[in-house]
Amino acid sequence: MSMFARHRTTVLLLLTVGLIILVNLAWWLFYDRTERLLDQQLSRRLAAIAATGAVSLQAEQVTLLSEGDIEAYSGIIGILEDIRLSDSLSEVFIVDGDYHYLATTSLEPDSVYFLAALNAPYIDSAFLGLRDEPVATPSYRTGDIYLKSAFVPLLDSTGYPQAVLGVEANVDYFDALADLRRNLYYSTGLSLAVGVIVTLLLLWAQRRINRAEQKLFLSQTHAYLGRMVAVVSHEVKNPLQIIRASAERLAKREKSEESGFIVDEVDRLNQLVTGYLNFAAPRTTLIGSESPESIRLADFLNNVRKHFADKYANAELEWDQAQTAPETVVTSYPRPLRQVLLNLLINGAEACRDAGKPVRLGLNAIDRRGSGVAIKVVDYGPGLSKKELKRVFDPFYTSKKAGSGLGLYLSRKIVAEMGGQISINSTRDEKTEIIINLPGSPSN
Repeated sequence: MSMFARHRTTVLLLLTVGLIILVNLAWWLFYDRTERLLDQQLSRRLAAIAATGAVSLQAEQVTLLSEGDIEAYSGIIGILEDIRLSDSLSEVFIVDGDYHYLATTSLEPDSVYFLAALNAPYIDSAFLGLRDEPVATPSYRTGDIYLKSAFVPLLDSTGYPQAVLGVEANVDYFDALADLRRNLYYSTGLSLAVGVIVTLLLLWAQRRINRAEQKLFLSQTHAYLGRMVAVVSHEVKNPLQIIRASAERLAKREKSEESGFIVDEVDRLNQLVTGYLNFAAPRTTLIGSESPESIRLADFLNNVRKHFADKYANAELEWDQAQTAPETVVTSYPRPLRQVLLNLLINGAEACRDAGKPVRLGLNAIDRRGSGVAIKVVDYGPGLSKKELKRVFDPFYTSKKAGSGLGLYLSRKIVAEMGGQISINSTRDEKTEIIINLPGSPSN
């Protein structure tokens, strides 16, 4: 995945997560605001009821009530009951400074206000004259119900607080709030589930877009490569023919073995250029028109080692001891297979030298007993990381300072055209093992 694609995916994920957070935050802010508005509304209503009730109670009646006058008590109880019924309150009462009931609409009155421990600060503030207007308490829980109260001082003829009127109501909207909160929990869970699904869909869609972009990039790359190869091959083929002809004359005159190597390498370069042309051209293969041949792998691999060793004559080259069984024979394409193996060995040697290690390589074949042949190319260079292993066959990807990044890509394409498969196993800082599996039952 390219850097731009990763940024795009990250932005999409952040937008999705941000949208889910904003929606849920808006819901819970609405719930909090609704709860506060209902609480404020009930506080204002209770305060207004308490203020109206205080006006309807005369100071002389309250004084007589404090003195235990039965007639005054009967009149005040009637007023308190009217107040309670007018707004469906749970209780309306009058208490003195010791929190004793002077009058209450409760069916089972106690001598002491039973919620004094909770509401004493509000009652005391009314008696002390700290507040001369009604004050509402926050909602509080007693048993299984929620209550809210409001208190207002009852003044005597001199303006001194002689008692406190209290009104108390059930907070009936708590059930509605509980239902709303429950629904919000469900909505939050549902939105998270939808967010996960949307995120997975976005990732799936983004992956498909990335694959489409990669295919488009490869198509464009192949087009550019075709143009480049057409120009380069035109300039390279003529000098190659001159070099080959000169090497042949030199071989006839001097009878030198090196001249034969030059001819072989020129032929390989010529075939390589032709392969690039075939690769760039539509509806062609890198194998070209070659036919498969029977290959005795022991001799074939020894020849590849010899040519490779001549190329690295001035380097300390060490080969693994593993050898191919001499009777192992497989039907394949010699020229493309030789090209692939030489390319892999060159890559391994350069990896060892770049890492400052001795050039130690391995090249041998294993009979799969009826399932084909596996050819192993091993180098003991720096190895490959997991990230490099994922991209090592991508065109134009290379971890070397100088390289086209086409070697392994073309090698895999050639092996696939031969009907085989190529894979890489690598251990960081130890070795890299490339396995070419060729199909068919080998002939022994």
